[in-house]
Amino acid sequence: MERVKTFQKSDIQAMAPLEKIGLYATINPDGMPHITFVNSLMASSETELTFGQFVRGNSKWFMQLNPKTAFFILAPLQKKMWFGTALWKAKKDDGPQLDTYKAMPMQRYNSYFPIYRVHYLDLVKTTKALKIPILPILTSVLAALAAKPGARTHIKNRVMNPYSEKLFNRLNTLKFMAFKGSDGFPVLIPVFGTFAADSRRLVFHAGPYGNIMDALQDGQEIAAFALSTNLENVLVRGEFSGFRKRTGLRTGIIDINWVYNSMPPNAGQIYPDIPLVPVTDF
Repeated sequence: MERVKTFQKSDIQAMAPLEKIGLYATINPDGMPHITFVNSLMASSETELTFGQFVRGNSKWFMQLNPKTAFFILAPLQKKMWFGTALWKAKKDDGPQLDTYKAMPMQRYNSYFPIYRVHYLDLVKTTKALKIPILPILTSVLAALAAKPGARTHIKNRVMNPYSEKLFNRLNTLKFMAFKGSDGFPVLIPVFGTFAADSRRLVFHAGPYGNIMDALQDGQEIAAFALSTNLENVLVRGEFSGFRKRTGLRTGIIDINWVYNSMPPNAGQIYPDIPLVPVTDF
């Protein structure tokens, strides 16, 4: 897959509308991958990306501590997608880019979650515009579904709640994975053939990006993100437990150890449980 260091003018135009799928991956202070959905992510020039912030979240803090990020953008109208890496460089609470975001139809009359800050990232590398690989995605989905029964843990104590498990098992849910690459940048790719074998384990087929997943090591932490067409989403993280071959197709296993609600207005960790602490200092 060819990588380039600049966006084309056609790429910039295709990414401009807010009606798209945009995600970026960061690395937290513990060296773990994290994935965030932000449809305002776009190429603002041939060598720069921006996104608008409307809620506070952990990922904005992570990228300021470690500027190495990865991104994925899907423009559904053009049926094109891009993914690559970038370096966070600045944030601003004013300026022409913020004015551009505020003038967009989805933001112009937004009183509840308006964009109030813009983050700027320098492009490192990106793919050229890629067509959505429909047939490989279908093969990937069927392979993961076939491997799902044999991947169950049969452990009754839940890790994901029923809502999160169902979200991963919907056929119309988009799924993505991220892990830390050898260069310290996160690697972020679509892995639509991903399903919950049960509440504690995900099974996946890497599909057209299997060569990228070859870099995974047993025990490595992987973040997996499920996003529905209604923009419901959940983020989990777990240990990669290796690849297995079933019916001639190679599928991977992730044993989940962390679950995070990434939806506003109250993003936060779901599993492991965080004990309630009484407020004693007012």
